[in-house]
Amino acid sequence: MIFNSIDFILFFPVVLILYWISGHKLQNRLLLVASLFFYGFWDWRFLGLLVLSSLVDFVAGLGIEKFADNPKKKKAFLIFSLISNLSVLGFFKYFNFFIENAVQFLSALGLNPDIHTLQIILPLGISFYTFQTLSYTIDVYRGELKPVRDIFDFALYVSFFPQLVAGPIERATRLLPQIQLPRQWNPVQFREGAFLILLGYFKKVFVADNIGDLVNSVFGMDDPSGGKITIALLAFFFQIYCDFSGYSDIARGLSKWLGFELMRNFNLPIFAVNIIDLYKRWHISLMSWLRDYIYLPLGGNRVSATRQHINNLFIFFISGLWHGASWNFIIWGLYNGILTSMYRILSPYFPKFGYDHIPAIYWTKYAFKATLTFCAFAFSGIWFRSESFEQSKLIFHNLFFEFGAWDNSLFQKLIRLTALLILVEISQFKSNDEFSIFKWKLPFRVGLYVALFYSILILGNFNKNEFIYFVF
Repeated sequence: MIFNSIDFILFFPVVLILYWISGHKLQNRLLLVASLFFYGFWDWRFLGLLVLSSLVDFVAGLGIEKFADNPKKKKAFLIFSLISNLSVLGFFKYFNFFIENAVQFLSALGLNPDIHTLQIILPLGISFYTFQTLSYTIDVYRGELKPVRDIFDFALYVSFFPQLVAGPIERATRLLPQIQLPRQWNPVQFREGAFLILLGYFKKVFVADNIGDLVNSVFGMDDPSGGKITIALLAFFFQIYCDFSGYSDIARGLSKWLGFELMRNFNLPIFAVNIIDLYKRWHISLMSWLRDYIYLPLGGNRVSATRQHINNLFIFFISGLWHGASWNFIIWGLYNGILTSMYRILSPYFPKFGYDHIPAIYWTKYAFKATLTFCAFAFSGIWFRSESFEQSKLIFHNLFFEFGAWDNSLFQKLIRLTALLILVEISQFKSNDEFSIFKWKLPFRVGLYVALFYSILILGNFNKNEFIYFVF
């Protein structure tokens, strides 16, 4: 079941009505059943993995608390959680990748290994809920959270359907208290949720899926020109951004209607002025997870500059591998890691032109830095979007050595598909408020609603395209 399907449009209103006529405890049980049904609608066989992950970390949390005064046993339960979760994730996501590369390596040595891969289907959302459950166990181990004693509440934390499949990756310290405490209908939450849902569908159905056709047409060519590739890479930035942030917006909007507040996963990344700023705005739940649970334990900024850069590269290596089991994703991660480290090293030497008190100069400088950042990040789409390492090499070569003519019609299509989105985000950026639309004058607000609905219902791509991050 996906948000942009008739199945979900029939499913959610029923859940919502039953939810708000129930008491708190029944609400939680209803959400748990609904979440398991939502996930099992794709393939009921993977429900076992979801239940297993919940049981492992529920038991680990209780064990850590029980042996709080026994460091060895306390640590043993943490290791039990880490090994159990990462083993399941590793098997389903990375087994074939490592086998295939081992075969290639042995073949290069002149050996002829007879090793076969398995027909493994990747469970939806496994990377998301694995990191979410791990954060719970680690926080309990650190003493930042008391373990949950109601297994059904904990199972709901793991499987909460609005954000189960593609995040945001919620921390137990944030989501569990909302599950355990009674929730009340809030008209402000409902209004904000409605806008997020509308904006999310607009991003997904109109922007991302229509731009996807443009991107697919170029990446589907046997030998695309560098000019077409340039436009496709710029377009892919908006496709992946609107697809993923669209899912996050819908998830947050649905959660608001249920009385929950999820973290904001994207904060206007097109306005980032450098690559570090961009990663503070992009996939915030994952990057903050990697920072808090890997980068900081490795020493954070307390170690030498050289060690910081090594740790930074390691974090981005993990980020690339988290996205997928392929060399393209690893290269994508390392590219961004190198880019962020280079910025840290070189930024003290960047010229300071001053005159920021003059609006024209300030915004000209801002636009230049934001454009440069946008292009540097969009360039990494070569590896993120390419379906194979061979295709990424061809795309890279043609971009620099076979540029050809600029395709104005393709570029104009990209502008048409992103113009309204940019208008909305400029308003959010200028006011530093994602709900700035509610401050607009009524005629302008109604005009935007009409434009969004028209874009979704009349111009939207309703081919039931799954969200890109479902495969991660």
